[in-house]
Amino acid sequence: MTTTSRVTTLVLLTLCIATGYSQTIYHHNVFWGRIALGDKITDRLRTEVWLQHRSQSADESSNIFQAPQYNSYWLWFNYRVSDNLKVSLSPFGYFETYTLYTKPSDLERPPVKEFRYTVRLEHEQKFRFFNYSNRYSMEYRVRDLTNTGDYQPNWRFRYMARLEKPIKASWLKGKNLSLIVYDEVMLQFGKAVRHNPNVFDQNRLYAGFSYGITKNIKITPAYLFVIQQRNSGNEFDYVNTLFVVLSFDNLISQFRKQEQHPKSPQG
Repeated sequence: MTTTSRVTTLVLLTLCIATGYSQTIYHHNVFWGRIALGDKITDRLRTEVWLQHRSQSADESSNIFQAPQYNSYWLWFNYRVSDNLKVSLSPFGYFETYTLYTKPSDLERPPVKEFRYTVRLEHEQKFRFFNYSNRYSMEYRVRDLTNTGDYQPNWRFRYMARLEKPIKASWLKGKNLSLIVYDEVMLQFGKAVRHNPNVFDQNRLYAGFSYGITKNIKITPAYLFVIQQRNSGNEFDYVNTLFVVLSFDNLISQFRKQEQHPKSPQG
């Protein structure tokens, strides 16, 4: 299957699921923010900590910072097997997810607490004009869905098809700039969702760019459209999202290099 056909199939599958029968649709405006703190352990092994916050509008207004929607703390270890293949492991993630707002009582509901453990495989192919990636993730989620301390487990499979177009231009003055689009679909199964009528969880359509502010700091703003199916099976959330990631790379190792190679005194 070619790159184009994979992406097309993914999008069509989502549209068929989301429009195949009578349903109720809720519309939301949301902000997603992430700070990614990364550093290398060896030339092949890296670690990252993701600090994430999401907020949402709590009425018909467009104020996307009005009410909380999500908080998380996520630890990752990334191992580069080859130039094109990366394996990632998250041994710990903690999440608090608030209900997407549809009525005033939603603001009074406590967040669902979750612990998550993840393995991920990413394969990238570099072509003449763009880079293409397939990313496969398997998550083991343990959630307190009833807010009673009764944590229920389930699995979620995620597949992403991603295109990245690096931009080369003199006006960039050596800084990195890339255009990025992707589509990610998520399917769920296991004890916590066994009696739900839906296997489909959500789909994310993304368009944005990545810009290197400095050698070790990168910002990635984007628009994200999320289609998420509720437990009832006939209710969907359509989420318009401003997604901004601020990445800090080589936080500690950059200072180690300076210590190992101090500058010569000027005389």
